[in-house]
Amino acid sequence: MTIFEQSAGIIPFRRREGQIEFLLLHSQMVRNPDAAWEFPKGGIEEGENEQEAALREIREETCMADIALLPDFRDQVEYRYRRNGQSIEKTVVFFLGEAKDWSAIPENAPSREHNHHPKDGVWFCWNRERITSSKLFHPGMRSLLGRASFFLHEFDRINRLRAPHEETQAAEER
Repeated sequence: MTIFEQSAGIIPFRRREGQIEFLLLHSQMVRNPDAAWEFPKGGIEEGENEQEAALREIREETCMADIALLPDFRDQVEYRYRRNGQSIEKTVVFFLGEAKDWSAIPENAPSREHNHHPKDGVWFCWNRERITSSKLFHPGMRSLLGRASFFLHEFDRINRLRAPHEETQAAEER
């Protein structure tokens, strides 16, 4: 018998020194420490929608509360694994979220879900896309990051094109 599960998560990014960096957390639940880097995610609780669950999970897992979800980005990854001899088919819905303030991330993981990588000595890391992609073990997650990064660059490009027009229009209205 197969069990079906659904979770929600966020692909967190920040803008720092003109660059975009993505956040990964190191999971304690994965045996191979080099395969354990992941985006914040978790189960959807009763009464929550996907976005509410994703925002709650990032708060619980990183202590960050100031996350702005980009409109119109919703993607998902599906995978299978075994837990206690049971076959699990899991769908994880992801949103793309800009961390406005990341100073709340503590030195040590706030839950037992994450731990320090034995060689890197950190339980979380911010990196540009190429390095973030190299740390993601599963091809589906690397592909998800690529789609999110493309969406983010298009989002920024469209907003840069729109901004001068809006400034001109506002000046004309004055």
